[in-house]
Amino acid sequence: MTSPTRLESLRHAVPSDVERSPSGFGIDAVEPALAFSPDDRNEVAALLRAADEAGVVVVPQGGRTALSLGRPLQRYDVALETRGLQRIVEYVPDDLTLTVEAGIHLEALQQTLREHGQYLPIDPPPDDHVSIGGLLATARSGAWRGHLPAARDLLLGAVVASPTGQLESSGGRVVKNVTGYDMHRMHTGALGAFGVIVEASFKVAPLPPVTRTLAARADTIAEAGALAMRLWNASLAARAISILAPETAERIGLEASPTVLIELAGLEVSVDRSTQIIREANPRADEPAGTPWERLRRLHGDRVAAVVRFGVPSSDVIGAIEAARGAGCIAWGHIASGAVIGHAPSLDAASVQRLRAHATERGGFLQLESGSRGLRAAVDPFGPGEVDLVRSLKARFDARGTLNRGRWMEGV
Repeated sequence: MTSPTRLESLRHAVPSDVERSPSGFGIDAVEPALAFSPDDRNEVAALLRAADEAGVVVVPQGGRTALSLGRPLQRYDVALETRGLQRIVEYVPDDLTLTVEAGIHLEALQQTLREHGQYLPIDPPPDDHVSIGGLLATARSGAWRGHLPAARDLLLGAVVASPTGQLESSGGRVVKNVTGYDMHRMHTGALGAFGVIVEASFKVAPLPPVTRTLAARADTIAEAGALAMRLWNASLAARAISILAPETAERIGLEASPTVLIELAGLEVSVDRSTQIIREANPRADEPAGTPWERLRRLHGDRVAAVVRFGVPSSDVIGAIEAARGAGCIAWGHIASGAVIGHAPSLDAASVQRLRAHATERGGFLQLESGSRGLRAAVDPFGPGEVDLVRSLKARFDARGTLNRGRWMEGV
């Protein structure tokens, strides 16, 4: 247990008005002793420096949409909320570049961009309520991955607060000025293990003039897989091509049939041409009512259920869907990225290990993206990895284990 004296030193590091009640910051039924919500990056840096010197563990959090991702925390002393960092630092629409603070939510960022006919082309689960810092730290992606760049590919640069209290910059704010080592990429997907992202710069894109969703029903999962591959190779104006098992289709408001769900985006002539190709390949294809893509994102980002994500070759997407169904999951797959999502009320460790074996035997991987504390303690959510490399990076950037101790890899 951390001594009250050590915790008290953190109160003197930042203004008193940034302290919050810790009662709203529980993770895995554990509440921290202190919570802070700074609205300035220098306050974040000062708080981390004080925590590092006091030997306490800080857990950064923004939209709190991915708290069940990763191993259970080994310690949790202080909550560091980033939602106070909400400024748009610089936006140059003509250059298609944007710099924002890490606490801003994606939905607010997209609203600003829409006013200029632009957007950040990413669709992370569970919805646009994710914070930009959390989006980068978790690196979770949705149906657009493979058709559009991932968040790390759109990232031009970042400013990160280190546990030593330094504000470290890498990359730049415009494409032509991106220089130096890509240290910002190291923090993408690292679950805040090496530093707290406080600012990020992105390439943005023009909003597509027309979007359209079609649902093409098939008689079997294998038939749906063959259709998806055919459409993927047809040079459609597609932003997503996903295969849904019947249970998944029904869960998001569609007919309970094996379904290929396609999102088209682009010029009207391109979308119309793509629609014609799809209907020629599957005369049963129609435009579904409701918001199937939003429902699919929410299923992927469910924080109560057990959610696994395979990464497999596109040719094995159907096999992974069937494996997930065999473990009691509803399942779907994104053909371009080879990502297959399995969602179940609960899973046991043996089931996760069997699904992981299925993926690794095919040259892929499996991650447990959400699950109970007990499940995440019993089975490594990330599986085999470069543990020695991660430990060396942790020793270099967070030697005292001040940030998210144990969340990324065991012992890290």
